[in-house]
Amino acid sequence: MRENKNYYKKKIYLVILIVTIILGFQSLYEYYKVKIDDPIQLISAVLYGIIKLFLFAPPISPGDNTTIFYELAKWLAPILTSTFVFTKISTTLLHLKNIVFNKISGNHILVFENSFIGETLINNLINEKNSYKISLISKKFIDDNLKSKYEKKGIATYQLDFENSDRNEIKEVFSALNINNAKYMFFCSENDLENYAVYTNVIKRIKPKRHINCYIKCESKTVSSYIEDMISLERKNEEKLKRIDTIHFDQTDLTVRMLTSDKCVRQSISANMEGLCDIGENCSVELIEKNIKKMHILIIGINELTITLLKHISNDMTMSLNENTKVSIIDTDAANRMRELLYNNEGLKKSLDIEVMDLGFEKNAINEHLRNIKNDDDLSIIFLMNEDVVRSLKNLKIINGYFESVPKIIRNVSNVDLSYILPKNQDKIRIFGDVSQIMTGDVMIRESLDNRAKQFNESYNKSSVAAGMGEGQKWNELSYVKKNSSRLSASHDRIKEEIVRKVFFLKRRKRLSII
Repeated sequence: MRENKNYYKKKIYLVILIVTIILGFQSLYEYYKVKIDDPIQLISAVLYGIIKLFLFAPPISPGDNTTIFYELAKWLAPILTSTFVFTKISTTLLHLKNIVFNKISGNHILVFENSFIGETLINNLINEKNSYKISLISKKFIDDNLKSKYEKKGIATYQLDFENSDRNEIKEVFSALNINNAKYMFFCSENDLENYAVYTNVIKRIKPKRHINCYIKCESKTVSSYIEDMISLERKNEEKLKRIDTIHFDQTDLTVRMLTSDKCVRQSISANMEGLCDIGENCSVELIEKNIKKMHILIIGINELTITLLKHISNDMTMSLNENTKVSIIDTDAANRMRELLYNNEGLKKSLDIEVMDLGFEKNAINEHLRNIKNDDDLSIIFLMNEDVVRSLKNLKIINGYFESVPKIIRNVSNVDLSYILPKNQDKIRIFGDVSQIMTGDVMIRESLDNRAKQFNESYNKSSVAAGMGEGQKWNELSYVKKNSSRLSASHDRIKEEIVRKVFFLKRRKRLSII
């Protein structure tokens, strides 16, 4: 509704401007035509008079006889000028206010590039409970209306092109941003190489005074390796750059990370450990292993999310020491497609029990596969990953006939709200596919996960010293690969914590309730 309001406001201003020019032209033409015979001089005087109307300098003396059209133009023109001037002044003052408040904030976030994902991230962050202060730095031109909208929300906007800006201009912007004290930086261009270029320009010019997390959108592993090589080289020349923590992200990884952290998945994992609550006093590894129900996950649809999802399942949903998590995958020509995806992925083949089911052209082919799964074992969770939403909804109806109580996660890239057509058990169904779901503080920043990863690295270092293996590296000295390894270990911690909680804390609660 607000966007419509701005749209109609612009239309009203345009109409008033056109009417003012027409009224001014008509009235001044009538006034000057009796005094000027030369047509060129007449038109020149009329046009000059219209300009003077907008500059608060009426071309006709107050005592002269004028028409009502002139009087209207005499008032409308300066009002339009005032509106424009005061709007610019207001935006400038808002910008100065935002600079000051952002500069002194301890939660200052810098977003580089006014892209779709950058805009989505900003809109999500300003609606979160954390009192973030945000600055947007864009290479591209920012429309005045968009700039005004951002400034009113407390977001300071800057236009900066490193390739075409001199040293003083860049230094001035960095000073206004107080960039060395920023908390987070996001590099959100749609192009990986542009993010690499901007990140390099920033790194070569800053000396951080605190730990800064830099999130770089980068889907190419090649570009990611160049980024890590660059930061490693720069750290040799500037010690303070060790305070920079670089995190690469892409839409696929963020989407899958969000799914594996979802409430449905957590509840499913917890349900598979319910047997641990009744172990009794004689607790052992063998007894814990025996009372954990094997996870069985069904994936319907093979696409660009499949391998990333399998990797996260392997890391985040492995509960047994002896048995791999079982994953059943159903799709047309599934065997060939999975053989291609798993080529050179021996780790996934060893860490997961993958069962591939080809979906032929028979009408009830999926029913047969579902019956076989139902007869063998129950399912823990179902992922419907097809981009074709109608096909997923059709499969959902069939699946509910076999596994109605099993949590289901459905991909929806149609931008259509499916809540009106989903079955009654909506609490067991999770919809995903909108970019706004992943460009959030919880998914993007993942501060709690990073804190756990740092604790894991610290514990590893202490164990290394105790074992006589020497001191390990501090977090800021680790390579990106080692940091990511610590994050993966921290991500699996929730499995270990759930086992401990089921075995010990719930057991203790039952004992207290008896007493």
